[in-house]
Amino acid sequence: MKAYDKINARLITALENGENVWRKTWQSVKDYGMPHNLATGRNYSGANAVLLGMQDDVTCQAWTTYKGAVKLGGNVKLGAKGTTVFFWQFKDIKDKATGIVKNVPFIKTYVVFNALRDCEGLEDKLKGASEVEPSNPSEALGGYLERESINLTHTGNSAFYSPSNDSITMPHEQAFENSGYYNAVLAHEIIHSTGHTSRLKRLDKQAAFGSSSYAFEELVAEIGACYLCAQMNIEPDFNQSAAYLKGWASKLKENQNWFTSAGSKANKALQFIQGE
Repeated sequence: MKAYDKINARLITALENGENVWRKTWQSVKDYGMPHNLATGRNYSGANAVLLGMQDDVTCQAWTTYKGAVKLGGNVKLGAKGTTVFFWQFKDIKDKATGIVKNVPFIKTYVVFNALRDCEGLEDKLKGASEVEPSNPSEALGGYLERESINLTHTGNSAFYSPSNDSITMPHEQAFENSGYYNAVLAHEIIHSTGHTSRLKRLDKQAAFGSSSYAFEELVAEIGACYLCAQMNIEPDFNQSAAYLKGWASKLKENQNWFTSAGSKANKALQFIQGE
């Protein structure tokens, strides 16, 4: 049995067990804790803290208004959508009819932006920014990125490949449990990049999240990541991969030949990365 056949067999076994729970293998390394104002450090409270803290696509809990970002030397990213927060203010109002002064409450609203997700130029203002060490992809992955001129950016709390920009965004390596998990996640995104129209032309621009095309590409990327890990002498975490793919279990059951087909495309992606 070939090495890749063994990998496929172990993945299928892990999938069939069905008891795996996917977990994110990285965490924030910057400015977490309670949602707070970046400039003053003051924590938001009440409903505002809930509105800001419940957003799971952020890597820090520092927030700022548009003017605040500019004042700190940064800016809000084009197209960024802020979150509205509100504060109660009280003002003495004299009743014209009775002459009695009443302390009347007013709601004042502000739109705030996350210092990392929505803004640029503010990283050096975050607590712990100076503690983040440089991220170092494995030589095999770094060589491919350089050869294909794919921009790799380390920021935020999400890992993804953008076909429109032909770029990969990753959390800092320091945020991961170990370098193996960092390279495994990066390998997954790199497999996606091989499907670009300038390479293997595998990506479907019309594929919506949850669709069969989207699910199939995720299968290709995860199998390919396992192949790449084996090439880098990193033991693939088959339970983690199976848990990730469990979200697409219904699609896999509907398409029994997917695994074989995805394995073939993953192998072509691997060969492309290796320059074969």
